[in-house]
Amino acid sequence: MTRLLHISGSPRKDRSRSDMVARAFIEQLGVTNAETLDLEAIALPDFNGAAIEGRYALIEGREVSPEMHEVWAQIDQTIEHFLSFDTYVFSVPMWNFGVPWRLKQYIDVLTQPGLTFTVSAEGVNGSAAGRRAILICSGALDIRPGQPGQELDYQTAFMKAWLGFIGITDVHEVQVRPTYGTPEQVEAAMARAYEEAAALAERLARAARV
Repeated sequence: MTRLLHISGSPRKDRSRSDMVARAFIEQLGVTNAETLDLEAIALPDFNGAAIEGRYALIEGREVSPEMHEVWAQIDQTIEHFLSFDTYVFSVPMWNFGVPWRLKQYIDVLTQPGLTFTVSAEGVNGSAAGRRAILICSGALDIRPGQPGQELDYQTAFMKAWLGFIGITDVHEVQVRPTYGTPEQVEAAMARAYEEAAALAERLARAARV
């Protein structure tokens, strides 16, 4: 585990419970040079209709404006930066059963044919294969596996599906739920998440030493 990127999908800064658990996990893992990508604080490339049309034009060898070349240079740089890491820790709060819009924008920028995946007669091949991801997923509702309402968790399901699509199948998760309720309920949820994160960090560190 040589390069770790912590991708924070929450705009709540130090009040983010998913970030709290993620930071504790990274510390317990023993990674001292982790990089944090605060999606709320950075300028992501605009992936809009013009960018999509520009992509098709570039693939087909047609002329595009200097501005469009710059947009795609920024997208290429974003993907190159992402792929330069071998381990990812995602802080993912649940928004309306899914992921925050800034995280979704980042994923949309990253998921480009020929750059993070290719398609052949054999199927989809992800360019991020061999890497590891840890999902720290938080939510107001206790919809962990086995709990009533678990079918509403499109947040964890989406992240796992996307990671698998780009080739990352070594995926671990820590659920931080519920983050809304009585102080006792929330404190119990945080204690459980910290405990699970510590146990996961120990397992991964031990595996790396073998």
